[in-house]
Formats: sequence, C-alpha cells, structure tokens
Amino acid sequence: MRSRALLALVVCLFAAAAAAFSKEDHEIFRLRDEVATHDGHNVTFYDLLGVKPSASQDQLNKAYRKKSRSIHPDKARQAFIANYASNKAKTSGKKRVATKGPSKKEIDAHMKEATSAYQRLSVVANILKGPSRERYDHFLRNGFPKWRGTGYYYERFRPGLGSVLVGLLVVMGGGMHYFALVMGWKQRREFVERYIRHARKTAWGDESGLGGILAPERSYTPQPPPEDTPDDMAPMNRRQKRMMDKENRKDKKAQVAKKARSSGISTPVEVELTSGPVGAKKRIVAENGKVLIVDSTGNVFLEEETEDGIKQEFLLDPEEEPKPTIYDTLLFKLPKFCYNQTVGRITGNHQAVEEPLLESTDLPQDEAALQSATAMNANGEARKRKAKAKAVVR
Repeated sequence: MRSRALLALVVCLFAAAAAAFSKEDHEIFRLRDEVATHDGHNVTFYDLLGVKPSASQDQLNKAYRKKSRSIHPDKARQAFIANYASNKAKTSGKKRVATKGPSKKEIDAHMKEATSAYQRLSVVANILKGPSRERYDHFLRNGFPKWRGTGYYYERFRPGLGSVLVGLLVVMGGGMHYFALVMGWKQRREFVERYIRHARKTAWGDESGLGGILAPERSYTPQPPPEDTPDDMAPMNRRQKRMMDKENRKDKKAQVAKKARSSGISTPVEVELTSGPVGAKKRIVAENGKVLIVDSTGNVFLEEETEDGIKQEFLLDPEEEPKPTIYDTLLFKLPKFCYNQTVGRITGNHQAVEEPLLESTDLPQDEAALQSATAMNANGEARKRKAKAKAVVR
C-alpha cells in the first residue's frame, strides 16, 4: 500500500509540474532555444532587437522596423548575390577574382535561412510588444526551467508511430508490468505467510517461527502415555518407539533415493531427503476447507488426495515461488511470442506455438497463492535436492 501511495504522489507531482506552464510559456521556450541555436546562447530577445530590457513600446517598435528592413528576405537576396564573390574569397583565403554568381541551390539555401531569421524576429517582437513580455522577463530574471513538461518535448521532437509504440512497450510492458508482477508476488507471499502463522496458532496456540519454516525450530512435547502404563516401563517404551521410528525413517529414505535414481530424476550428489512432518503433528481444517498438517517444528503441510485415494503432504513454503524479473514482463515476452507465432509455425515447433503470451489461472486468489507456495512433489523433495546440489557444486 505504501508503494502505491508513493507512486500516486509522484504521478500527481509530475502532472502538476507538467501543467504548470501554459501554451505561451512553451512558445517562449521554443523561441528561446532557436535564438540560442542561431544567434548564440547568451543572446536575449532584447539583444536581437538591439534594445535594453527597460525599453518602452515605442523604442521596441522603432528597433523592430529598423531591424526588419535590414534582414528582409528581398534585401538579403540582393546582398547575398552582390557579396558572393568577396565572401567566396574570404572563405577560400584567396584574393578576389572574377567568378560566376551563386547557383540556384546556394541562393535557395541562403533564402531559407534569411526567411527563418526574419520570421523569428517577427515572433520575438510580438512577444515583447504583447502581454507575454512580462512572462519572458520573469524567466529572464529567475532562469528558465530545465524540465518544461512532456507537451513541450513532444511538440519539439514529435516521435513517429514506431517510436511511440516502442516507448509504450518499454514503459507499460516493461516498467509498469514489472511493478504489477512484483506487487502480485508480494501479495501472494504475504497471504501464504499469514496462512502458515494462522495454522501454527490453531494447532499449537502460538505463531512460533514467524520467518518461515526455516526459522529456529521449537519442539513440542507429545501427549503423555496412558495413565495405566506402569511408570517403570514408560521410559523403555518411549526409547524403543524412538528407535523404531528412526529405523523406519532410514528405510524410507533409502527407498525414496533408490526410486528417484531408478526413475532418472536424481543425481549422484549426496542429498538429504525429507520425509514429511517431524515429531508430533496435528491435522487442522483451514477456513477455506483445506486440510493442513502442522508438525512439532512449525512446518505446515497441505494434505491432498490423489485420484487413487492416496494422501500426500505438500510443504507450504513462501520461498517456493521465485521473485519476478524483468524477463517475465511483456517487454521480453511479447517479442518471443511473436517469434514463436511466425518462425515457430514455419519450422513446425508446435510446443513454441502453443506457449501462451502470459501465464494465467482460473483459480481464486487464495488458491493460486497456495499452489505457487507448494513444492512440485510431496514433502518439497525436488526443491531441497536442487538447493543441496547447488551448494555441493559451489
């Protein structure tokens, strides 16, 4: 919630800053950039007319008429043709010699620049003679802003359709989609953590191991033996029972490892296999009807029954679902999807063609969160074997 509130605040501030400048302000910014490009970075509108900032309206009018006559396109054309030979000699560093006049291409280029300068002067004079002069004087005194709003930059650069589509893909399909994926991942993780804490509290009366199943273990004393058992025989029975349970666990581990190796899903790395709940355990029914098993160390298992009637226990672990990355967004998924739909169909790669653009599920939100937090097989064996194998390789 804090992240959403912060994002909304930034968007509001950004929108307010972009809307702070009017259309007239954008025109001043645009004209100022053009003057800086053609006449110099330190040239002001007043310098362009040849007057001081304190000049009156009459002085501005006289200065504009005088300046406009000197740079009028007709006079600029005549002056360019008359001075072409001398300007050519200065440019080449040679003495003035008889030469042909300028070509039509050169005259057109000069006239284009002269016309642009004349029009620029007219707009500058209109700003200084109108109500926008006060606004220009304000920016001149206090400095021109560096950020002038998205509308100004869009009008200046006007990206094409391709640039707009790429920009939308990067912003919406990359940044915003990644933000949505991370927020969804956090919500599912928080739900599973609350689910586990509630199961522990329901089973044992507290929420020990708040950090998850890998938190410091806590043992719970199992129910004492019946009162009719002789006191001198109770220690021996409990010891024998613990020894028998230990032998059974060893046999089960050996059978699981042998079956895994024979089925081709195991590796020659020595690993530690899990065997379900440890010690005393309680079976509870959650509010959503799920059957949960909570063992003495705080592990919470989701009990599910197969079509053959075999009950299996799947360890609930918030760490089971990896955090989304930028490669899970539309920025990378969409090009891959388009590639599969074109090249994949040509090459006959049906698996790539059938791959969806984005993974989706019809399950309710809580059901999807539990499914993403359970291991791929019973007791979380696959994930723990993978983590142990990585540790050995390193």
